[in-house]
Amino acid sequence: MFKTALAQLRLGLSIAFGWPFAHGSLDALIDALVDTRREFGAIENGGDEMLAGPVLDEEMRRDVQLRRFRAQAVHAARETPYYASLFESLRLDPTKLTWDDIARLPYTPKETLRDSPDQFVRRGACPAFRTTTTGTTGWPTAVYFSHHEMRVYSALNAIAFLRLGQLAPEDLVLISTSSRATLGNTCFAQACQRIGATWMMGGLVEPALTLDLLAEKHDLPGHKRQVSFLNIYPSYLGQLVETGLAMGYRPGDFGLERISVGGEIVTPGLKRRAAELFGPVKFIEGYGITEIWPVGGTLCSQGHLHFEPSQGLVEIKEFTQPSTLSPQPSLGTLVATPFPPYRDTTVVLRFDTGDVVQPVIGALTCEHQHLPATSTILGKRRLCVEHEQGVTVPRDVIEALEDLDAVPLPARFGCGAAPGGVAVEVVTREQTGAVRSRAGDALEARGIPLRALRLVEDPSELTQPYPLRCDLRETSFKPTLTHPAPNWADQEAARISA
Repeated sequence: MFKTALAQLRLGLSIAFGWPFAHGSLDALIDALVDTRREFGAIENGGDEMLAGPVLDEEMRRDVQLRRFRAQAVHAARETPYYASLFESLRLDPTKLTWDDIARLPYTPKETLRDSPDQFVRRGACPAFRTTTTGTTGWPTAVYFSHHEMRVYSALNAIAFLRLGQLAPEDLVLISTSSRATLGNTCFAQACQRIGATWMMGGLVEPALTLDLLAEKHDLPGHKRQVSFLNIYPSYLGQLVETGLAMGYRPGDFGLERISVGGEIVTPGLKRRAAELFGPVKFIEGYGITEIWPVGGTLCSQGHLHFEPSQGLVEIKEFTQPSTLSPQPSLGTLVATPFPPYRDTTVVLRFDTGDVVQPVIGALTCEHQHLPATSTILGKRRLCVEHEQGVTVPRDVIEALEDLDAVPLPARFGCGAAPGGVAVEVVTREQTGAVRSRAGDALEARGIPLRALRLVEDPSELTQPYPLRCDLRETSFKPTLTHPAPNWADQEAARISA
């Protein structure tokens, strides 16, 4: 118990003061949490308090974040080619930055990091792992991490999963994301391994094969009989729902308890329709991307994304303003600066993620009200549609369409500007007047100024298809039990037997 208390104190000091994380302390905490769960069956007072910094008022938070930003800016200006040149051109002393100085620093565009990733790596750093984004909406961006960072991320993930009761040693885990999503997959898989859960990499194979893996029964000592935890993209989950229901699968065929979804917009319609296949599973949602890892958002019960101030500075770069002619609140892209000790190899300051959010207006009343917050992610900036009435964000379109049973999952659509508003094209099961009416009503109910609606039967008919991660498909040989052998194989087997 004394060892665990010291380990928790050491972790708290790292979070509060920015000291480097100690691997031994993190390992001791994981062992203690696993032992507690093994002995008592659950972790009391579940939550993520252990990984949170102290509760700060606004003045203290700004002071802490200013000091952390300065520390990272010193690393950036003195040890990376890109920011050394930038600070010199601006004639800014990183050790004396004020909030006004930070506002003078230009945002770091995704394109700059993508084109010259080595220019953001600190001299003297020990890059051990080069990861890239999956490139769903463009050329992949590369980021480097040290062995120390990767060990820390995996350990912090394991601690969070245990504290929140989301993952346990008896779980069977299936990872159904792109095998090229190496950062998230590695951190998650190593967290599973550290906890003692058994994980397997499924990838983005044909949905029928993934359903076979989910329905498969196992006899592993100390583990559940079927996959209990699924890590997946929303669009690929939609494909599983469509394929599974068509194949006759129902909730009794699976043992899923939790589904972690990320990388895309998750809709109420998707979760409702997924319950028809898998039953009342718990969904785990949040926000995280490679470029600003491990800065991420925690989704509260009221739909806000909350950010831990000790991990980084999160800002909103607004590109619209509220108008007296439109009730639409302002929109902006999420901008983030990861702080030490969470990030020490690839350094980025004020990185523009391109992910669109809205500011949260008024006092917070949710369970994470002490943490800075934004709206949930509304889509990528480059996929928003600007028109005479304002801006239409992807979330509004996707939520409207995926709530309609006439639209196959995942919703495949295109959206563009039209005179006076937007034009939407969407794949539907039927191209009837009734379906057209329901789709139009659903879109307009989301505040979309619909001026044209086109229903199509096949995704190839879409002129501007919205990109989906499920289309990053990986191939695999199908199990022979699923597909009977052709006649020639039967004949050859009979000849050999004879």
